[in-house]
Amino acid sequence: MNFDKLQEQWNQENNEVSLPQNLDKIKEAHNPIDKVRRNMKFDLISQAVLTVLIGFVPYAKRNEWDFQSISIFALFYVLMLGFMLYYTLKFYRFYKQSYNLSYDSRKNLMWFAYELRLFIELYRALTFIMMFLGMALGLYFGMHFNTTGQDIFHLKDADFLKLFGVLFFMVAFLLALVVLFMEFVINHYYGKYYKKIKNILNQLDEE
Repeated sequence: MNFDKLQEQWNQENNEVSLPQNLDKIKEAHNPIDKVRRNMKFDLISQAVLTVLIGFVPYAKRNEWDFQSISIFALFYVLMLGFMLYYTLKFYRFYKQSYNLSYDSRKNLMWFAYELRLFIELYRALTFIMMFLGMALGLYFGMHFNTTGQDIFHLKDADFLKLFGVLFFMVAFLLALVVLFMEFVINHYYGKYYKKIKNILNQLDEE
């Protein structure tokens, strides 16, 4: 048997073997996926710490708050915890499950992109819920700890309209700032990576 010829044939066969063209594109998705998971871990820890710190607000103001104030705060805090718990469970389930898949196939990339999209929408919804709860609580305490000595519900019509106009403008301005800021945060931490993964999937569909 001519081993030199066998060796030559083996080398030729090895040179002819090529990886699928889309394998490189699939591997490109690993980087944004890793960054998304890193941001999710940071987000989970920071929100847990922030939620605990908010719970200590009445203790810091215990000399100024009466029983009614503490009760209202406790009600809003329980509502906030309920929404946060629901969000965190889904958040953690997605985070853990993302490590159980190998992202070397288009199917798994599609799963991650779909779940990430749902996560972003849930994140956005939770942000709006927390924002309105915070504004409602702030409005209550603003009226409860009114230091001007004036009852805003018994003002003259002209004065009340002026005050209402100022409050409406402030609330609308704060709402716009919060919405813009949160959209920036969502896009910075998750949205731009979702677009990268989606773009890779679109390229795979074209091949």
